[in-house]
Amino acid sequence: MSPSEPSTPGRPGRRRKSSEPDEFVPQAGEGRAGGRRRGGGRRKKEPKRFGRMLPLLVGALVVALIALGTVLYFQLSGEDAEEQVAQETRPALYRVQDSGDTSNVNEVLAFREVDSRPLNEGELFERHNAEISGQSIDFTLRDSDLTEDCSAAVWGDRAQQALADADCSQAGRATYLSDGYFGVVGVFNLADIEGSRAVAHALNLPEAEAGAEEEEAAEPVEDPGFVLPPSGESPFDRLGAGYSSADAIVTGHYLVVVWVQPTDSESVEERVSLATPLVTLANFRDPFFRRIGELGGGSQTDEGTEGTTGTDGVGTEGTGEGTAGDPPVEAPGTEGEQSVPGE
Repeated sequence: MSPSEPSTPGRPGRRRKSSEPDEFVPQAGEGRAGGRRRGGGRRKKEPKRFGRMLPLLVGALVVALIALGTVLYFQLSGEDAEEQVAQETRPALYRVQDSGDTSNVNEVLAFREVDSRPLNEGELFERHNAEISGQSIDFTLRDSDLTEDCSAAVWGDRAQQALADADCSQAGRATYLSDGYFGVVGVFNLADIEGSRAVAHALNLPEAEAGAEEEEAAEPVEDPGFVLPPSGESPFDRLGAGYSSADAIVTGHYLVVVWVQPTDSESVEERVSLATPLVTLANFRDPFFRRIGELGGGSQTDEGTEGTTGTDGVGTEGTGEGTAGDPPVEAPGTEGEQSVPGE
């Protein structure tokens, strides 16, 4: 059969002529106008990229703010710290009070092994010691601190070494204000009464060596150090710049140091009697008398210093200030230093 002849009847379809075009089959990539991407494709991805960068930008901003805040904090706190640092100074007059081994307080509290309960802030700085009154003077607690690092409560190598040798386990300090005086109290928890005495005498300023030629300049005496107030804020930034006096009171294995200065004193040469405020602030020892009762030593309120009247005059140099009715007694082992019974 020739190509031009019709297909045999009964057969389906017909033969396609060679002149007819093949059926159109779309090629890959065709079907989109001009082969270009749809206009909205790129715009949908842009917000996604920005969303990934946003946390990075926020994080960088937070880090910058933290760094700035840290710098400002240390600058401001550094300035405050400089203003509040307690000065390394000592009183113009210092004496040791030791009633001896025969007193009930020294006998009952002679060893920390017997009185083993540690001091706590409540008994030291609250209750009776929040406000201490006597002799027409009212002291009010302002700052307080209780630490196991006894070396942080004093300055001076000799003072720190004495505390270490006496096995100091706690140091408590407080500052007090009244209308005419400001004062500091330091309490040291030592192993025994002998350690208390040793620390008390270690705080005393050694006397210059005798026998030096008058024309020769005397070598300066090395200061052993003294108690550091828990705060150097006003008026305690002037402590020691005016005339001040301190008593170290041996109270069994505790050593209590009371230190006062008149508010208006501006020179160590302005000698005044400070026996009255010293006696008043020495009532800080009330918690230790309560401990005597706890240990079966009976009531010790009569051994406190409340109601004791101090002398009105200033003691002669080297003898300290006495209390009425208590003659000065030379402290053992310290030439020229006087001790007055405090119980």
